[in-house]
Amino acid sequence: MKFLDSFYKTKNLSNNGKFIAIICIVLLIFGKVLIPNVSTLSETKQIFTLNGKNIKYNDSPEVSQFFKSIQQNNGFLCLGTSESGSIDGGNYYNFLNSDPDIQNSKFSILAGAGRTCGLYIPLFLQHKKELNNIKLIYFINPVYWGNNLCDVSPHYWERYSNYRMTKYAHFDSINSEIFAPVNDYYKSLNLFVKSRLSIEYFLHNHRRAYFHDLKYVVNPETYSDQFTFISNSYRDLSLDSVGINKPNINELDTVFNISKSFTHKDWFSQVNTESDYRYRELKGFIKLCKHLNISATFILGPINKRFILSYASSDMAAYNTVIENVRKMLQDEKVDFIDATDISSTIGAFKDHQHHSSYGGYLIYQKIKAHFYEK
Repeated sequence: MKFLDSFYKTKNLSNNGKFIAIICIVLLIFGKVLIPNVSTLSETKQIFTLNGKNIKYNDSPEVSQFFKSIQQNNGFLCLGTSESGSIDGGNYYNFLNSDPDIQNSKFSILAGAGRTCGLYIPLFLQHKKELNNIKLIYFINPVYWGNNLCDVSPHYWERYSNYRMTKYAHFDSINSEIFAPVNDYYKSLNLFVKSRLSIEYFLHNHRRAYFHDLKYVVNPETYSDQFTFISNSYRDLSLDSVGINKPNINELDTVFNISKSFTHKDWFSQVNTESDYRYRELKGFIKLCKHLNISATFILGPINKRFILSYASSDMAAYNTVIENVRKMLQDEKVDFIDATDISSTIGAFKDHQHHSSYGGYLIYQKIKAHFYEK
């Protein structure tokens, strides 16, 4: 009782509180130093995709291991926007991974709405060694030249990247065109936003020491559980059922070439003929791939021609101009590319005004397979 009486004295409570506060501050500041680094992955299997936060904050060692796992397995890294996301029935990379004829390569994916190539520039510059000679496929969707998507988007940069992380990229010795899209992003930020994003980056790294690193230091055997791997026996789709049986015509609006369930035709966006940001972004990324010795192949994606002609036929010429401009850029830069624009009028290839369907993904898969394996 004497001990308790002594402990609960106001003076002692004050001293104990100060001690606890000091310990918390020390742990917060020095947690990254005090907690050992997580052991690197000993697995040799290819990682299919990576948590968005890992990419956003360039988490080590996960990001390095993701790229290394692709390299070590002679795999491909696929990048794209929302058209390359998960689709019921499968997307092009699912079909490639399920194809029994493709034995020596598997396909990993990073994709999301607004996740365009410029966002990867600072990240890639910090992983030169792991990306050297990696095989990469980047999907170009022409709808990003539309009014609602044509300019640099701080919203998407904040979703997939972090200002402070991008500042660690080493770009002093590279072509200024490469870093131009990133500089455009910087110009869109004020001091308050830069400060907020820097604090966010700092807090993430310090919280991660306790909620991630410490967890796997204590239980290292569970470290690989955070990854989704592509096994050598990966089979998630029946190619025959999807490839032979085209979409159910009763579920399609064949005039607009969309699913009947899509009811927001007004989401369509006209091409912005004044902004050149997407051209500069793409050119910068192409030059980055050359600079880092990345073996890049670009897919010039289709547009929903039937929708455009039915909904806003006067905008068709502008979209055709975008496609021609991008095609010319790819040719002028002498890069490897797959032209998938010939499926733009294929019935069932789209589920809405700007995203291909699973059947469209199957047609794109066929083009990729022919390009790499049936030459």
